[in-house]
Amino acid sequence: MQRNLRSLILLAASLILACSSSKQSVELPVPDVTDFQNTITEEGLLLDLSVIASDEMEGRDTGSEGLKKAADYLAQRYQELGLEPVGDNGTYFQHFNLTGKVFESITYSVHNADGELVDESTHSANEIGNFNTLLGGDGAFSGDLFFAGYGISDESIGINHFEGNVDGKWLVIFYDRTISNFMAMQDAIDQGGAVGAILIIGTDEQSFDDQATRLQGEFGESAGLSLEYLSDAEAAAPFNRIRPTLATQLFGLATLEELAELEAEIKDSPDAFEGYELQFSLSHSAEVENEVVETKNIVAFLEGTDPVLKNEVVVLSSHYDHVGISTPDSTGDAIYNGADDDGSGTVGLLHAAQALASAKQSGAEIKRSVLILHVSGEEKGLLGSRYYSDHPIFSIENTVANLNSDMIGRRDNQFADNPNYIYVIGGKIISSGLQATLEQANAMSVNLELSDRYNDLNDPNQFYRRSDHWNFGRLGVPFIFFFNGTHADYHRPSDEIEKIDFEALQKRTKLIFMTTALLANDDDRPVVDNQQFIEKTRESEE
Repeated sequence: MQRNLRSLILLAASLILACSSSKQSVELPVPDVTDFQNTITEEGLLLDLSVIASDEMEGRDTGSEGLKKAADYLAQRYQELGLEPVGDNGTYFQHFNLTGKVFESITYSVHNADGELVDESTHSANEIGNFNTLLGGDGAFSGDLFFAGYGISDESIGINHFEGNVDGKWLVIFYDRTISNFMAMQDAIDQGGAVGAILIIGTDEQSFDDQATRLQGEFGESAGLSLEYLSDAEAAAPFNRIRPTLATQLFGLATLEELAELEAEIKDSPDAFEGYELQFSLSHSAEVENEVVETKNIVAFLEGTDPVLKNEVVVLSSHYDHVGISTPDSTGDAIYNGADDDGSGTVGLLHAAQALASAKQSGAEIKRSVLILHVSGEEKGLLGSRYYSDHPIFSIENTVANLNSDMIGRRDNQFADNPNYIYVIGGKIISSGLQATLEQANAMSVNLELSDRYNDLNDPNQFYRRSDHWNFGRLGVPFIFFFNGTHADYHRPSDEIEKIDFEALQKRTKLIFMTTALLANDDDRPVVDNQQFIEKTRESEE
């Protein structure tokens, strides 16, 4: 018995040694980072978006408790993934302060050409006047009135309702968001020196009063946030809605019907309109207090594997804030969950990061480093990305590219029956090399239709500078903005998770992951080589 047992032990030992020797001689293949795109699943995206877009997050308004909960959740997820915290004091947070404007009241005074007071009223929590301030207006503003028709500016059809000297004047406009060119209006203020805008929005007095009543709730509340270190900048130009009956008086008309006829005449023949001065002036004076709002960006880092290229960084960005709790819709829902805007981009980045982390942990090569950047304050004016770009954790010079995702979980009307698309803004209008990388990534992954519909520096929507990528672009960093287009639930309580197309979200996330992987491993970084874009960035810094 003993001899047999000893023989068995010796046989087992020899087999173990043989197996061990065999294992040492076998070389397992090194995984490729691109193989990990299939770890991005609809189920995983759903699980995280169910948290980010839940009522518990209270609409994720900047500075709110709900946004703090979302930040803590994201930080926990990145800790689980093993990404490095590179924020303040070894955390995943980059803290910054905003200055909030608290409006107590706004007084509006209209004078005629002889300087006589024609109308004076105040809007506050207790009063409704003859103007509603919709944007800006946190100071004192005054000037004569210049009538700019429908505010149309389109070189392709030879129409410019802003033509004329608008310096120091208010722009009076029949405003219709489907016709009026808001960006041209803003340019007339920023470049042309206009004081602000006075908007005539229809001729329904009740509509005006209803909005005035809703806006009363905003007096005494923080509004118009700006970065604390930039708070000494000039007060923001006001966009004021005027009561239709007062607008009628400014045009020397007798009735609202006559005002509607004037509007229809310009709408029917916009090419025949020429701007002109009205014989009145407006003084706008706001009583404003300041308060400090604390908030933070989320920063999670995946260090590259190449000893030299790891010093260069690809930044993936999205904003995790939304607009909070506001006016209820017809169902009584007052929580603006922002499932698409930008819950979709937020979880898309999270799952792209998860795939990258899994690839690196499995031994795949990811030469350059990757920074995951979720910013706060996008809805308040791209504030979190502006803060990061002014206080970068990794130098702008070593930032290879920015891939920004804002609203990537839905379909718009143009692609209602097709989830296999994504609007791409940036890329070739900035860098031919970046465009080539994107197209290669698309061919290696999901083969989406890369729509150029908005990819134009002269596009009237100006999407190339309306999300967080612009704060990298203005500094000369090439970017791609991934976007699914607009929809009827934009900034409404109905932007809910039930309306997310998870098939589309999964495919777009795979494209973002694959583009990141190729950028990280390319021997050459993309170069900004479009002269028009270079000129645009120079203009923004002047």
